[in-house]
Amino acid sequence: MMGKAARMGVPFVVSRTSPTSLSVALAEAWNITLVGYARRTSMNVYAGQERVLRDEEVPNDANP
Repeated sequence: MMGKAARMGVPFVVSRTSPTSLSVALAEAWNITLVGYARRTSMNVYAGQERVLRDEEVPNDANP
């Protein structure tokens, strides 16, 4: 899946399950943000943490 995302130029991959260690390594090498265990109110960020903002970090004008 990471290979497909890289070929398509997708900068952000989200999954409901946990990624493999190879997926994490590839995401880091290819500068792809990788999120796993995505739920309604939580998620784990495995690579590219600098691209993910917490609710309190989102500027007010970003929320309609």
